[in-house]
Amino acid sequence: MSDKTHVLLTWLVGLLGVAAVAAGLIWPDLGNWFATENGPVETTSVIVWFIAGACLLVMHRPTPGVALALAVICVNLAIREQGIPPEVIPSGKALLQLSHYFDPAVHWSRRLAEAVAVVGSLVSGIVGVWHLFLFMWRRQGWRHPVGRLLVASFMTLAVSQVMDHWLGEDVLYEEILECVGALLALVAVQALHQRHLDAAAAAAAGDDLPEPCSRSF
Repeated sequence: MSDKTHVLLTWLVGLLGVAAVAAGLIWPDLGNWFATENGPVETTSVIVWFIAGACLLVMHRPTPGVALALAVICVNLAIREQGIPPEVIPSGKALLQLSHYFDPAVHWSRRLAEAVAVVGSLVSGIVGVWHLFLFMWRRQGWRHPVGRLLVASFMTLAVSQVMDHWLGEDVLYEEILECVGALLALVAVQALHQRHLDAAAAAAAGDDLPEPCSRSF
């Protein structure tokens, strides 16, 4: 696969986002259908986050522990996007309260499973964010396509939340931006994979890489 694949994919993601916004503005009824809560755009975001997490696990890049942490973050973002049915977890906020895990009204096995999920998510978040910080700051990851794509994904997701706060009921822009942010993160995973393929090829040829990969990334 070409080392410029991520560039083409980034342009494709951008064009899809612009086309989706244009379609929603030109045909409001269409926009109300595909860019609503639980609509096709939101469902696509969920699927993309799961695919990104699966790709990180399959290619074991970064190192397995960091890959697992980042995959868990992707899964949490997918769950956040989709939401958890109240039949499964009546209150998400209750999971963040210590008293919930000492409530005898909730079966002990359920409390244990929820505690493992919450602690695992918190640990994964800390590990993932720490290694991303090391990559972006100490190794100047923002100079690499992987870093730039991650920054673009984060900024897009941040803007989507601002749009959600400003526009309230109008979710067209929010859902499309969230989907674009997820797609950019998936393209970053592809770029990371390509980066390590290039590193492996250079190592096999005995060449020195101008931007060698670290143990984590």
